[in-house]
Amino acid sequence: MATPNAFSDLLGKENKHLEKLISRGACISWSPKNLASALIMYSIRYMVKHTEFRFFTAYSDTEARELGTIYQACNFTYLGQSSGAKYSYSDPNEPEQDAFSDRLFRKSSFIRRKAIEAGIEWRADWHYQDKILWDQIPDEVAYKIKAAIQSYQDSCERRRIPLKHKYVYILGKTKSETKHLKNIFKNLNPRLADLPYPKIRGPVENPSKNSVGRPCRIPGQELTKRPNSWWPLANEDIASSKKFYSIKEVSKMFGISQWLLYHHAKTDATFPVVNVGVKKKLLIDPTLLATWIEQKTKKFKQAEHNLISSAALLEA
Repeated sequence: MATPNAFSDLLGKENKHLEKLISRGACISWSPKNLASALIMYSIRYMVKHTEFRFFTAYSDTEARELGTIYQACNFTYLGQSSGAKYSYSDPNEPEQDAFSDRLFRKSSFIRRKAIEAGIEWRADWHYQDKILWDQIPDEVAYKIKAAIQSYQDSCERRRIPLKHKYVYILGKTKSETKHLKNIFKNLNPRLADLPYPKIRGPVENPSKNSVGRPCRIPGQELTKRPNSWWPLANEDIASSKKFYSIKEVSKMFGISQWLLYHHAKTDATFPVVNVGVKKKLLIDPTLLATWIEQKTKKFKQAEHNLISSAALLEA
């Protein structure tokens, strides 16, 4: 839970201090079912019980093919695809640096750095914590600082990015308070009260307008369909020629849960798994897995029935 960069007026300007932003989550592929939705709802109920916050906003990034599936499962209210920055920037002089939003140009640390690079001696009374006190800076100095920032921004490469989906969850301490807050939301935002959930992914531009009057971006692939021929086991000809398979594919082949496969990969050094890529991308050779299972089963039977091993039998 975080403080929004810009508060919304979904419940009126007098209630904007009741907002919290769901800004960080945790994902692991082998987590128990429904963990993400449970964690979000536990957090929201805890915040309502112990703090003054009553409505919780969240975003899903269409460029990352996010849809807000967890928020839909938690019965959040959908607010449309009209949020977020319009452009991302990259420094051509530092190609290894990640792309950034225009928020960088307003950060106090960035402003102080650009002022120093422009030959301005920064004074301690020009800022307080993370806030720039522009009224304390002489006009000619402030103009020079802003010109340096604008010059750097103009030198950056700019790329238009798709807008994000936005959701909100409203909850009071009692049923009557929840009902009251939801009525305020409906009265102030009649166009947003009953928007249908989006069901298709991706940042494909569409010239049509959504219900809030902004361009909507609609992808070309339904959630219920396998997107392409390279999707797991969608093309049997490709699948039959593969040497390594994903955890999900192996789980279907052998009828073993994905959680158990990840557990063996993490705890057993003899488990036939390989990791490719910078981040963990675990792949398995089914032939080696079958051999590993056979060996494990053989050792289990020997221990369970107290059978002598072949090596010990040869020694005898």
